[in-house]
Amino acid sequence: MLIYSAIHTAIKAHEGQIRKLDQDIYVAHPIEVGVTLAKNNLSDEVIIAGILHDTVEDTSLTLQDIERDFGPIVALYVKFCSELNKGEPWKTRKLNYLHNLAQAPLDVLYIVCVDKLTNIKSIHRHLDQLGEPLWLRFNAGYKEQKWYYNAVLNLLSPICDHPLYSELEEEIMIVFDH
Repeated sequence: MLIYSAIHTAIKAHEGQIRKLDQDIYVAHPIEVGVTLAKNNLSDEVIIAGILHDTVEDTSLTLQDIERDFGPIVALYVKFCSELNKGEPWKTRKLNYLHNLAQAPLDVLYIVCVDKLTNIKSIHRHLDQLGEPLWLRFNAGYKEQKWYYNAVLNLLSPICDHPLYSELEEEIMIVFDH
């Protein structure tokens, strides 16, 4: 029942938002993250946090809202997945995110892995269509994105034996070393 509630919460929270790369409805991304986590037999808390991973960062929902509705574990996982300093420059935000990720519980690494995997797959699909101008759609270009994805992959090394990690690693190589 809580997974259903998380999906409903994400749909409502992300209402009207679109993805900058493909102009798709935003909520498709967190739902895809949740489905992928579920297919990989992760816990309900991980699946729910995956579905809600962008709500605190990109909507009016707060960590307190998530803790009230989904419990402290889900709130903690969402916190580790969130950039809580959206007013900072891109590089500063990413460095802070990486610093926090280095201290995240193991379960969070699966959420981050799947989040980045769905993002890089989207980039891969659109790179074939748009070519190099694709990078202009982001707040940081090719070089910075390559640095960031590889830095995240490095921090995900505790789960390097999981197929999701291998898939992310492969997609990163395809996109950035094509």
